[in-house]
Amino acid sequence: MQTFTVTYPWSTNGYTPNIKYDLDVNETGFTMHITAYEKDPKRVMTEHFQHVHLDSCVEWFVNFLPEKCDRYFNFEINANGVLNAHFRKDRYDTTDLSLEDANSLNIIPTIFDDRWEITYTVPFTFIKKYIPEFEYKKGMTIKCNFYKCGDETEFPHYGIWNVQPLDDPDFHLPEYFADVTV
Repeated sequence: MQTFTVTYPWSTNGYTPNIKYDLDVNETGFTMHITAYEKDPKRVMTEHFQHVHLDSCVEWFVNFLPEKCDRYFNFEINANGVLNAHFRKDRYDTTDLSLEDANSLNIIPTIFDDRWEITYTVPFTFIKKYIPEFEYKKGMTIKCNFYKCGDETEFPHYGIWNVQPLDDPDFHLPEYFADVTV
């Protein structure tokens, strides 16, 4: 298992919740367990494919086969376990996922007094649906970035793992994804 945390280079209000992303790989897929140390997270969105980035949201943008594919998935999930995700080349060139795709991730949200957690698995079969040539090999490299946001929360915030040298956050820039060996 690998652990990743975000920093808040664009913080203007001092709100920088500690977020921990644990990524593991097993025989069926990539499992993500995210812990967000936020009390009472905003969680207005209740249906998949709504704009969860407006709520307290954790995000994983990932290209599972960067040497052969120029597209990535954006998995954005609020504290209700509501997903907004697409398969895309950039912010504008996107392929919508289906409700069946969203449900196949088996997203499990848990809310505690001092934090909230999300666990989900991206099955290899899900990846192959969009990238037919994908085959998991131990030690392979993926490209990704991890984010935390809350565009319309009491304290809007934008966290990132692999920091971008930009004045304003823009998560849909795969050129700032980093290599991760899995």
